[in-house]
Amino acid sequence: AELAGLHARAGRLAGWPDSLEQAPYEPVDHVEVFGLAGLPTAAGEVSELVAGGSVGGRLLAAAGPDLHLETDGGGVVVLDTRLMTGWELVPADGAEITVPVREFKEAPGVQDGLF
Repeated sequence: AELAGLHARAGRLAGWPDSLEQAPYEPVDHVEVFGLAGLPTAAGEVSELVAGGSVGGRLLAAAGPDLHLETDGGGVVVLDTRLMTGWELVPADGAEITVPVREFKEAPGVQDGLF
């Protein structure tokens, strides 16, 4: 219902270019396509990469730029690969993460915005 409401609000905005045509609201769940179905809930996300830090883990799924990694502690952490620009990739010595991780505090499935 929330997505339908957002779609309707976006359609009422003025200034749409003539080259765009509003499509009907047809939500699609891509959880299966990205291999996210049945994954444990992620506990947090890597907030930044730092010199001397490491990110290691078993890759569970990749969705867009996000890698879902199972860590030594058994928790799942999400790494946005766009953070990796300019960093060297070397083999990890295990599934440990020694960079800052922001823990998720909101309920699973709650999203604060589309972008």
